Amino acid sequence: MQPGPEYVTVLRQIRRWPWLTLQMIVANMVVILALATAWYFVFKHQSSVYSERLMSMFNIEPGSLHAMYVDDVERQLWFSVMLGLVFAIVASVGLALLIARPLRSLGRGTERLQQGDYGVRSDIETGEVGHLARSFNALASALEQEESRRAQFMADLGHELRTPIMSLRGYTEGLEDGIFAADESYFKLMSGELNHLTALTHTIETMRLDNVDACPAKEGPVTVADLLHSANRRWSARFRQRELQLEAEAPNGLADKQLTATPTSLQQIVDNLLSNMLRYASGGGGPCRIEASTDKPAGSVDLVFSNDAPDISSETLPFLFDRFFRVSQSRTRAGDEHSSGLGLSVVKQLCITNQGSVTASLNETRLSITVRLPTQDSPVGSTSI
Repeated sequence: MQPGPEYVTVLRQIRRWPWLTLQMIVANMVVILALATAWYFVFKHQSSVYSERLMSMFNIEPGSLHAMYVDDVERQLWFSVMLGLVFAIVASVGLALLIARPLRSLGRGTERLQQGDYGVRSDIETGEVGHLARSFNALASALEQEESRRAQFMADLGHELRTPIMSLRGYTEGLEDGIFAADESYFKLMSGELNHLTALTHTIETMRLDNVDACPAKEGPVTVADLLHSANRRWSARFRQRELQLEAEAPNGLADKQLTATPTSLQQIVDNLLSNMLRYASGGGGPCRIEASTDKPAGSVDLVFSNDAPDISSETLPFLFDRFFRVSQSRTRAGDEHSSGLGLSVVKQLCITNQGSVTASLNETRLSITVRLPTQDSPVGSTSI
């Protein structure tokens, strides 16, 4: 049988009572009464012993004077007991309020934390309650960081989803306008973008951007030549639409080098860099290039993405990989697109996840972004990624 609403209301009111104060009052009253009872029995015992000594030593019968003394002491004793009880109640209330005040402050902070205010902190620093407050602050800080990471992940994921969606949109519009021919290679391009979207949806389940390859790729290892050919095949038409020229080349000695990074991570790195290049490149400063080269340390390949970027200055160069940093859009060719400032930050995160690195340099107005990724020394096809 379910309790009625009146019973629930009464129960809630009882729970709101100052139970700590009541417990301290009762505890102090019990102590005072116990001491008073002990004092009373000790006094009665001592009075009886005193009477026996008078009779045995001096053969004197205790008279009315002794009885008056005993009655007076008993009255003083019970007066002291009543005064002690009043003092105990007052002291209990004061101590309870003193102890309960920081606890109430922590309680209010806990309620705010429960409502989603992860920025709440306690300023209590001393005693056992201070230790509890420090633990509370650590918990709130951990929850705030976790919420920040969750929001950061969702922003990154939205940015990553937008790239293949925009590619599919461009392919569809190109098909409608007659720019592309509806042949096998064209549908293979669209299938690749759909596979990319499928892999990205798995990150929603894992809630980690660096686990974007939770859906394993069917293809084998990715070589430098494969990566550059795929980038040129998927992006060259979009560059031509904006009167830009995309060039991708690798020396013969590097073309067959296998990259240890996962296929989807490689595609994300290339897509983010080419999307950034397409947004800010200037057509009057030479072609947009992807060049592969090798340098120390051994066992790695450098992919250099270079284009003319008049909006980039030496002052803004150190901030390119910061989250939400955006350069001026005054000369961007993608006037209908709004950069979130996450693309290069995602590239940096993916490079670090795959044991690589990324740097940027500026030669007058020519921007070069160098992605260094580790390679495998085994022949193609002998090891799968």
